[in-house]
Amino acid sequence: MIRSLQGRVIAALVILVCVVAVLQNKSGERSFLPSLPLPQRSSNRKYPTLRERFALSEKSWLKSVELRKQMAVAHPDNPQIPLFPAQSLDEFGKYPYTLWDFFPPTWTCPHDIQRVGRLGDGGKWVCGMSIYESIPAPSAAPSRWGLSSPAQQGVVMYSFGINYESSFEAEMLERVPSLQIWGYDFSVDGWGPQIAEAHRPRTFFKKVGLGQVDQPTRNPPFYTLQALMAQNNHTYIDILKIDIEGNEYTAFDTVMNHFAREWRHKGAEGDAVLPIGQVMIEIHVGADQPSVSFQRFRKWWERLEGMGMRPTWMEVNLMAVTLAKGKSDPRCTEYVWVNARDERSVLWRG
Repeated sequence: MIRSLQGRVIAALVILVCVVAVLQNKSGERSFLPSLPLPQRSSNRKYPTLRERFALSEKSWLKSVELRKQMAVAHPDNPQIPLFPAQSLDEFGKYPYTLWDFFPPTWTCPHDIQRVGRLGDGGKWVCGMSIYESIPAPSAAPSRWGLSSPAQQGVVMYSFGINYESSFEAEMLERVPSLQIWGYDFSVDGWGPQIAEAHRPRTFFKKVGLGQVDQPTRNPPFYTLQALMAQNNHTYIDILKIDIEGNEYTAFDTVMNHFAREWRHKGAEGDAVLPIGQVMIEIHVGADQPSVSFQRFRKWWERLEGMGMRPTWMEVNLMAVTLAKGKSDPRCTEYVWVNARDERSVLWRG
């Protein structure tokens, strides 16, 4: 009988080594510890379906909308822009806030969410990246400018604001075989060098700006989003990336006006739904956008929500804070919106 503590420890080690050796012989593996079977799921445990996850996200988002209303009303002067640095506690004991506190990404992506592209400015977050990756490439070759496709195929992405930085688009092309990208930027002549030559046939670029009205004779020309979609024979955009330095407000006003009219013309019931599955957008406020008050921003944002878009991710862009002199406010923020009402989106297939 082993009486000492040291003896008991040695005995336990010997027994452990013997057990491991037996298990290794049975499994034929050379690893020190054999792999153990995963616990079986209980048949009584319920896992939420995709629609149930959508419903849970909608519930969370609705709560944040109600809190937004309460927060705006509670302040005696109503919030103003800019709200930086955050206001200190006032005589009423109200807490400090920034603009972004009113619009948190409370609608949870029902799939995986991954960051694509380089770190820092240029990379984007994508909801359901694995869903896009799983879609096979269409059999037909991609069309070129001036050649309309007989039908919309694969995953369609529009990218506004390129500035020769295309790491996001490059990685999307590498990982999503069915993806085709239409790119527009009036300030540059083409894509950034990050896109590999092998993927260039699936990209289409025009030196064009996104505007409120169609101006084909302007140099360079400007078009509305709906006009560009019509030129490309597209009725739906799966992914829209937009970074147009503050012009996002008027551009989206035009988009919302157009599709609201189209919705009514078709006699559809309820609020109009945008034909866009997911949006990655950089939003600009502050001194560079003097016409964008809190009321203007809130009306614009809530109209997008009314057309099905839900905020599911955000990333504050700190470039102005760290690099630009005299700009200490985090006035640029990247948001990801997911269309929670349009079942044409591939995110409803997962």
